[in-house]
Amino acid sequence: MPACQILVLQDSPANRQELAEWLSRHAPDTLAASGWCRRMAHWWDENPFSSIAPDRGWVMRHEGRLVGFMALIPAGYAVSGTLTPAMIASTWCVEEAHRNASLPMLMKLRRLAECTLMADTTPTPEVQMMLQKIGWTPAKDITRHFVPLGLFALPLRGKWPGLASGKKLTRDPSEVRSIAANFQRPDRIEKWITPEYLRWFAASPMRRHEFIGVLDASSCLSSYLFLTPKKIRGIPGWMEVDHFTTCDDFSEIYALIGEIVRKPSLLGSERLLSLASFPGDDSWDGAPILHRRPEQVAHHFSIPEAIKTLPKQSVLAEGDWGI
Repeated sequence: MPACQILVLQDSPANRQELAEWLSRHAPDTLAASGWCRRMAHWWDENPFSSIAPDRGWVMRHEGRLVGFMALIPAGYAVSGTLTPAMIASTWCVEEAHRNASLPMLMKLRRLAECTLMADTTPTPEVQMMLQKIGWTPAKDITRHFVPLGLFALPLRGKWPGLASGKKLTRDPSEVRSIAANFQRPDRIEKWITPEYLRWFAASPMRRHEFIGVLDASSCLSSYLFLTPKKIRGIPGWMEVDHFTTCDDFSEIYALIGEIVRKPSLLGSERLLSLASFPGDDSWDGAPILHRRPEQVAHHFSIPEAIKTLPKQSVLAEGDWGI
C-alpha cells in the first residue's frame, strides 16, 4: 500500500471546501460543512493575530485523497511583556484506516513546538497522552469558585466593593477603544489582549461568549470577564471563562462582579456565577465566595526551552477552547 503523505495545508477556497466536507463526515464535532467553513473563517480570516503566524496546519493524503488533518490557529502571547507569536493546535482528525500513519504529523507538531509557544485546550484523552509523551505540559487542575446571584446573593452583597468614580460597565466589546495594558503582569507568559481580540473572541461561532468590562471616560478598558451560560447542578448560571484586570489588588474586577451580584437584571435571571482559577492564580482568593471545589480540564501547553522558566498564567478561554 502506498505511504501517506503529510503536507502543509495550502489555504485556498477549494482546499477549505474539501476540508469542510471531509470534517463534516469524520470529525467528532457534529458540524455541517458550512459550519466548518464558518469556523475556519473565524480561525484564519477574522483572527487579529493571523498576520503574525502564517501556518494553518497539515493534511494527510493517501493516493491524493484527504485522510487526515491538524489545524494550526495563530495566537498572540505576552512573554515578559513582549508580544510573541504563538500557535493553537486544534482538530486533529485521521481516518481510522490511516491512524498508524499519523505519527509524522505528531513529529511535525513536536518540531514546531520546540521553537513556538503552543496550546491545545480541547484534546481527546488519546491526544492528551500523545502530547504528554512529546513533552507538553498538562494544566488540568482548576478550582471553581461559586458566587450566588439574585435573591441568593443577599447575605454577600455588601461584601463586594463598588466601581470607582468615573468608571462604567460595558457589555459591548466594540465600545472598547484601548486597553490600559495588553497584559496583567510582565514577569510571566499570558494572553496578549487587544480590542480586536476581544471583539473576535466575542464573535465565536462555536459558543456564546458574554462580555462585561470596565471602561473609563475615554473608553479605555481596565478589567473584564467573559462568561458563557452553564447550568450548575441543574441551577441556571454563568461560567466565567476569562478574567483580566490591570488593577494589582483585584479590587476593580471584584467591583465588576459586585455589579453583577447587585443588579440581577444585568445578565438575566441566572442564580449562580462560577469563577475559575488555575494553580498559581490568586485572583479569587480574597473574594466573598459561597463554595469552592476542584475540577479538571484538558488544557495542555508546550513552552520552548528558552522561556520555560517563566510562569504561565492560564484561563479557560485559551487555545481552541470556545473557538
